[in-house]
Amino acid sequence: MKILHSADWHILLHKKKVPYDWQINRFKTFFHKLNALEQTCEVHIISGDIFDKKPEADEVCLFLSYINSVKVPTYIIPGNHEATKKGESFLEHFAQENAIKNENVHIITKNKYVEEGSARFQFFPYGEMQLDNLPTKKHEKDILVTHIRGEVPPHITAEYDFEKLRPWKLILLGDLHFPHKYLDYPAYYSGSPLNVTFDRDANRKYGVNIITLFTSEDFSYRVEFKNLKLPKLLRKTINVKDKMTKDDFNHVVYEVTGSIDELSKIKNSDLLDKKIATQPVEDSKLDLKNKSLVEELELYLEFLKIKDTKTIIKDYKDLNINV
Repeated sequence: MKILHSADWHILLHKKKVPYDWQINRFKTFFHKLNALEQTCEVHIISGDIFDKKPEADEVCLFLSYINSVKVPTYIIPGNHEATKKGESFLEHFAQENAIKNENVHIITKNKYVEEGSARFQFFPYGEMQLDNLPTKKHEKDILVTHIRGEVPPHITAEYDFEKLRPWKLILLGDLHFPHKYLDYPAYYSGSPLNVTFDRDANRKYGVNIITLFTSEDFSYRVEFKNLKLPKLLRKTINVKDKMTKDDFNHVVYEVTGSIDELSKIKNSDLLDKKIATQPVEDSKLDLKNKSLVEELELYLEFLKIKDTKTIIKDYKDLNINV
């Protein structure tokens, strides 16, 4: 039996510096690839954070467009980004009777035990984890599905005691955005299928996991990562003399470095993320002793290598400040 495991989609269409149509098309491409993978699997498990925050109408419509296309049993639990307060989630609105028309799709907001094919799943949603309402393992081959932040040394600590999860031999996790097996536990993060924030590494992989359950007494399985190769959000740093180039596949924004005078000539655009001045710090001390405000301003403009200082000084004096 094969299980498709994904998490942390973070549907968000209104993101700064991200073109709206490009983002919609990226999610539609993702849904198309999911549909193709679903045809090779018996069930799809989604371990939380479908949305980045409480969704707007167009984001709900985008999500429902995927829901309507699903052809295999699909189980979704909330993550921390869907939490409204401790123990509750806005996904409960979708979980209400008749809210989802596709009978293949099940949104689970409370602990639940489900048998699907030869697999047995215990769902432990984020809200139940917050309340430490851990379900009891029923069978040796039970699979735990949950959304928990694990440890990422040196700064990020685990939000839950993973030792409590030791009874399970397979745990399908959501929250951390990079695919990996968690420490020495039989716990697997699928990671995000597409990057949520701007990345500097164009080669970083994002995708889903395919878990193959084998028919055996000792409950054996294989976890394979599937790189979806979707368009990425990328950030690059260039010199002011270099050209900002539009990418036809990925969406790239640029940090441009240079002198303040050089950067002042760069016009804002969808490709420009920020300007970074590279003036040496050691040259920043100015002798302002016994100087008037105008003289201080003149020295500062000279330090910044601003050429048209006369206009600036005139505008400053026109403010009628006591100089």
